[in-house]
Amino acid sequence: MKNKIFGIVIIFLIVVIGTFFKDQNKDLDHNTGFDNEKISGEELKKYLKSILPSRESVKNFIVGKQGFEQQSRHEGWRYNSSLGWVHCDVVRNNSINNSNGFYSYENDGARKIVNSADKPCRIHTYGNSFTHCDQVSDGETWQEYLAAHLQEPIRNYGVGGYSVYQAYLRMMTIEEQYPADYIILNIWADDHYRNLDSWRSIRTGPRSYCGFTLPHLRVDLGKESCNKIENIIQNPDDVYSLCNENFVWETFRNDPILNLVVATRLRDAIPIENIVSIAARFGIHGKKMTKTESLQKIREIHTEAALFATQNVITWIEQYVKDKRKKLMIILSFDKENIAKELAKKPRFDQKFSNWLKNKSYPIIDMRDVFHADYKQQKQDIGQYLDRYFIGHHSPAGNFFFAWGIKDKIVNWLDPKPLPYQ
Repeated sequence: MKNKIFGIVIIFLIVVIGTFFKDQNKDLDHNTGFDNEKISGEELKKYLKSILPSRESVKNFIVGKQGFEQQSRHEGWRYNSSLGWVHCDVVRNNSINNSNGFYSYENDGARKIVNSADKPCRIHTYGNSFTHCDQVSDGETWQEYLAAHLQEPIRNYGVGGYSVYQAYLRMMTIEEQYPADYIILNIWADDHYRNLDSWRSIRTGPRSYCGFTLPHLRVDLGKESCNKIENIIQNPDDVYSLCNENFVWETFRNDPILNLVVATRLRDAIPIENIVSIAARFGIHGKKMTKTESLQKIREIHTEAALFATQNVITWIEQYVKDKRKKLMIILSFDKENIAKELAKKPRFDQKFSNWLKNKSYPIIDMRDVFHADYKQQKQDIGQYLDRYFIGHHSPAGNFFFAWGIKDKIVNWLDPKPLPYQ
């Protein structure tokens, strides 16, 4: 009987001690108190497989203008080895009142000049689709509204889907061949995050016409470093590699944005270990966090890294314009959702970045401030007020509002002043 009791006690002690050391190892490994869960390779593979482009899509992306009409069959996006993509002639059926929008381009890649095309140009604009002015025809861009008023051309080098870094690279290419004295960089809300994308579809899914590879940045917030990475695909025919599961897996399996996106898709089920791992990929180490704040924490990590990347790009541009004796203006533009949040007095996602820009020696225009000042004079609710100016991108009325919102600062910026102000 005594031996039996002694045996039970021994077994009990073994179980207790084993459990204790298991818990201790768990805490030593992760310092979190949660199980050692990981996003599996199968989950990553499954997601990558879901975003593979079709061969037809790749063909149209590579070819650009084609057919008797010499128009794009890929909504105007075509492959470019150094920039990822640029635009070519197209007619799109997504303009105001379900009308067609007509897009055409000059020999240097700028969108077609309508006003004062015969005069020399001293202003170049760079940015994404809110600079390019998606969803309106050539003469309905904010550059053309301004050009008509100022009686001088403004060249539009915006490209849909660009990051701040891509806009910078295009600026370097264009200014080398066709220099201008005045540079406007228009930064849209998502452009910060695009800086970190190596393959756009990883973050946006397969729906985007610009869902291909691109030059990007890798940041380490701990070391305060920002490294430039070339477009992974340097040859047009190699774009077809994105249709190959094995190539995609071997190339992107360790991509920090892939891990971030797949973790985010798990929402409340995000393993805490993955958040720690994602943070480490961006140079954030040693932060404790709870499982309940996991999704918000991932968004904060992504935003911090994205805004840091933009700050680096702006610093490079500042040095460039100083060396070349050019003048710089930065515009911050936003979609309807972000403007609505501003009008509702909600916190800004980029407040630290806005603070960083405050003491710059060149003009900064935040379109949230422009909309806010105008909305104070209106009696409509926020949704009704903004419907006039947005159809996804800016409507023709939105581009006119944009042009008029920045007009005075541009007039004061230019020397000599435009003809109507001399």
